[in-house]
Amino acid sequence: MKATILGNDFNRIIDATKSFCRSGDKTQFGYIRLDFDAVALRVEAYACDGYRLSVEHSVIGTCDESFTVYLRGGIRLPGKQYATIELVGDEVQIRCNGALFGFEQPRNIEPFEWKNVTPKGDAHFRIGFNGNYLLDALQAAKISAGKTFRTPIVMEFWTPTSPMVIRTNQADIKMVLPMRLASE
Repeated sequence: MKATILGNDFNRIIDATKSFCRSGDKTQFGYIRLDFDAVALRVEAYACDGYRLSVEHSVIGTCDESFTVYLRGGIRLPGKQYATIELVGDEVQIRCNGALFGFEQPRNIEPFEWKNVTPKGDAHFRIGFNGNYLLDALQAAKISAGKTFRTPIVMEFWTPTSPMVIRTNQADIKMVLPMRLASE
């Protein structure tokens, strides 16, 4: 079971999922799961710590048969080089740019199907935001809350085109204006 993927694509899916793993956990919550699809020539990466879920997809170069591997998040590959990811027994081996490294696969892992936990049906409404503005507002809310979130922040929505308000208490607010979505 072997697949190839461009280092930039591999790094993106790992970076986008690694913070959703529980550090040091030996269950499915401590790993990034990579499902390689030989028919679609795609990989689906997901990680879940029990509270948050991240799912990422990428094209792959080749794949001889569909397979699944589990990785930890501290891996970076050279960006413009292809890497070969191969499942050999109970170990995943990654070859890239003349280097070889491997990871033992967890035993007795009980994976969950992330598609079963996502809401079904159509959303009531969709709201688009500039990611940088939204991230700035959330980081400012964290500072406002004393750099901890012992009490939750509250995100208030009225309509898909009205501003979103983030409250850390009754008086302090952060506001982000939505963007119109091209498809709506």
